Amino acid sequence: MRKILFAALAMSAQPAWANDWEKFFVAVPQEGTIDSASAPEVLPSSGDIDKDVEGMFRQGFVAVGYTSFNASNDKTKDGERLAEKLHARYMIVGTKLTSSQSAMLPLTLPNTTTSYTNGTATAHGSGGYAQGTYSGTTTTYGTQTTFIPYRINRFDKTAIYFKEIPRKGVGLKIRDLTNQEMAALGTRHAFFVQFVRDGSPAYNADIFPGDMIVQVNGDPIDPVHWRQAVNGTQPMHIKVIRSGVPREIDVTVPPDRQGLP
Repeated sequence: MRKILFAALAMSAQPAWANDWEKFFVAVPQEGTIDSASAPEVLPSSGDIDKDVEGMFRQGFVAVGYTSFNASNDKTKDGERLAEKLHARYMIVGTKLTSSQSAMLPLTLPNTTTSYTNGTATAHGSGGYAQGTYSGTTTTYGTQTTFIPYRINRFDKTAIYFKEIPRKGVGLKIRDLTNQEMAALGTRHAFFVQFVRDGSPAYNADIFPGDMIVQVNGDPIDPVHWRQAVNGTQPMHIKVIRSGVPREIDVTVPPDRQGLP
């Protein structure tokens, strides 16, 4: 009885997915995103995920999740329905044929052949002759095999779901340094600039993707100093390393755009 109960509990603990788009969905938590009130717009992927994500960030949208899996068809409707559930504004989707296999399926069916015979016969004897007709059938039982061609295709299917972010803050998408970047700079107190939002304070101040921010207002870079600087007295004085060369840049975040880093 206990084994049956434990098995039932284990089965009930398994998540229920409507389809593979939901099963393989990975959320990317983002602060301050705006739910879309309209149906998501579906865009084709360029084939370069980083390029797609950068292009959307430049327009003011961030990825809130993605789906990636391999399937036997290239349909995307279930992915679009997931985008609606997420209240995403955009969905960038891509499908790619990864393999195609042709084969023959043997189909064997009963095959029955029936032959018919008929004719007349005459018999002669001492008393004269006799004439008559005859008929008969012969049935042969067997099988016949037909080969039916078919093809099996496999597709890689991916989708990235985007929501709008408020037009506030500096307008940068930043990340921590890799081990190689820390070794090159000689410090871990820095941020790497991944993307710059078009028209943002960072864009207007000529901060570029690939810049490494090492100081803000004379302080080493860390999340606390960065947040204080963005939401503090303007302009903020930033020191970046660009292609190995230090640069000093002033960035001003207008009062109505302060509130997010």
